[in-house]
Amino acid sequence: MYLIPEPLHPAVVHLPIALWLVGSLFLLLSLWKPWFFDRAALWMTAIGTFGGIISYQTGPSAVGTAIEIYGDSVGEFLGIHQQFAFYSLLTYIVILVLQIVNLFTKNKYIRWIIAVLGIAGALLVFATGHFAGRLMYDGI
Repeated sequence: MYLIPEPLHPAVVHLPIALWLVGSLFLLLSLWKPWFFDRAALWMTAIGTFGGIISYQTGPSAVGTAIEIYGDSVGEFLGIHQQFAFYSLLTYIVILVLQIVNLFTKNKYIRWIIAVLGIAGALLVFATGHFAGRLMYDGI
């Protein structure tokens, strides 16, 4: 039994996905109940973004294994998956920065911008996952 799986990417990628999606829901709920959901969304986004950085960094090491297991069809969706992963990570980094700014300014316009970006981020995460699934299961 191995303590650290190889490749690491499939083992770590699910944490940021879950935290980002629930965090995006909390961003929307914070428009009505800001005191609790602002803080909860900040924690979800912060931990999810840290995990997203790790997931994004471990992605390239999983390519060889994916090609070995699933064949050359991986290349068809790999680039699209990587692009959506990058845009997802970038979106949640921007959300996190805006959340930190909003901690000090309490600006309602920033709150709405964050909520809209949360929806966009969730859609990007879904697209990233869709192309990850196509990467693995399209030829089966």
